[in-house]
Amino acid sequence: MLMLPLIVKADADVASNLRRFDEAKGQEQFALANQMMDNFREAEITDETVHFATGTPSDTLRMQVWYWAAEYFYAEQDYQQSVVYGKKALPLTHGTSWEADCLSIISLAYFRLSDYDQAAHYAKLCYELDEQTGDPGIMSSSLNTLAGIYVGANQPKEAEQYILKAIELAEEVDNPARMAVLQGTASEVYHQMGDDQRALPYAQRACEIEEQRGDLYKLAVRRTQLASVLIGRHDYAQAEATLREAIPVFRKVDDRHSLGIALNKLGMALLCQERQAEAIPHYREAEKIFDEMGDLGNEMHAQRGLYESYWKLNPDSAKIALDRFDLLKDSLYSNATAESMARYNAEFGTDWLHRENEQLRSRTRLYIIIGIVLTLLLVGGVWLWMRRRMHVREAALRAIIDELQRDTSSETSDYPEAPASSDSSHFTATSDGLSPADRDFLSRLVALVRRNMTQSDINVESLAADLCITRGQLNRRVKALAGVTTQQYVIRIRMEQARQLFTRHPDLPVQEVAHKCGFSDPASFSRSFRNTFGLSPSQYKSQE
Repeated sequence: MLMLPLIVKADADVASNLRRFDEAKGQEQFALANQMMDNFREAEITDETVHFATGTPSDTLRMQVWYWAAEYFYAEQDYQQSVVYGKKALPLTHGTSWEADCLSIISLAYFRLSDYDQAAHYAKLCYELDEQTGDPGIMSSSLNTLAGIYVGANQPKEAEQYILKAIELAEEVDNPARMAVLQGTASEVYHQMGDDQRALPYAQRACEIEEQRGDLYKLAVRRTQLASVLIGRHDYAQAEATLREAIPVFRKVDDRHSLGIALNKLGMALLCQERQAEAIPHYREAEKIFDEMGDLGNEMHAQRGLYESYWKLNPDSAKIALDRFDLLKDSLYSNATAESMARYNAEFGTDWLHRENEQLRSRTRLYIIIGIVLTLLLVGGVWLWMRRRMHVREAALRAIIDELQRDTSSETSDYPEAPASSDSSHFTATSDGLSPADRDFLSRLVALVRRNMTQSDINVESLAADLCITRGQLNRRVKALAGVTTQQYVIRIRMEQARQLFTRHPDLPVQEVAHKCGFSDPASFSRSFRNTFGLSPSQYKSQE
């Protein structure tokens, strides 16, 4: 069975609707947002139709539409537009489960544009977020992306550390598709290092996995990686045969990028067999593909192949290809290193400026150190006070939830609750620092949240209406009592509910607890739990 990659045809309606959406406001923006989500579903970018509810904040509309636009343009292989919309969405995803996904798509788009420095920058930011989840599958995926970027930047030694760690993590979970990808990347790393003997078993294992899975498209990708290793081992005829099996698959599914890479490699296999005239059309087709896509790195390889193929057949054409190769190489070097050089200069400055300022630094260093020490003491004192206050508020929240659970556990849960724990059942208006009115207010708020606990989006406006106050009054009162925003307090209630479920029902799977606490995405739930308690759900369960 042939499984198609995520490739779609350009749709003028999508581009037109996006331009209108970018400029729209109010009801028009809301209508266009739903229309865009229909467009993305029709293009098979989203797995299901997403429609926004009336009153959805404008920032939420823009974040999701722009993020899915970045995914759409990446699938369409318009990587420049993918970067544009990914960067539009990124600031709006900060602090949400969407942030890592947005960083990932920007990184991949930059990688396809051969802007390796930018690609690595965003990939590392993505990995930092994924590492917080503690999920080995997610982490291995991010590390594979980093390894691929360093391979593209011709830095295989740096790539090696990432791919070996990725394979180690992937072995903790049973995911053949992920392992095939990692094995293929490892083969590319060692091939680029010139160690094709070590690369070969990785490439062969990747092909074996895809054959067992029956995924012909992915098998074609792995065969292209295997062909690189075979060329490195001077087995040109076998490399040619392997590529001729892969190329028709890429044409059938219209994956132009993979097709261009395979054509470049086929040209090399033919060139190494001194079949220059046969190699030229393959290099020409690859050159055209990468020129249209703006992929400087791979177009450069095509131009080099043309130069070497034409060298004995047509010196004039060889000179044209060489000039284009040199131009691409200079442009690629500039794109890949400009930001790094700017960062280097900013961090270290120039020698003469350091010498001129050294005397001034020595006079001010003592004052700076004194200022830092005093600031740290002040910050430490404030932190301790806030920490103590937060512990009191957290204990009060646990007490309120315990009381509500004792009253309603038989009606609201499939799992009978144990009696309230001794560390939280004794809190009163005196011990938790809350007046009876404030405690009653928080109890009603917690009850409302728990009543709608399985909903992923609890609307602050609805909470305020149920409490017979305005949204502003609700936010101000929660801030005064708990020191956080209403939305942050809702998340804290969800996390406290999750903690108690883990404590009282240790056999419950993390995914089920996430669902009961209103999280459809286990990774987002794990990230929130870790941010709240300093441990991942699995770590918390293991110590109970």
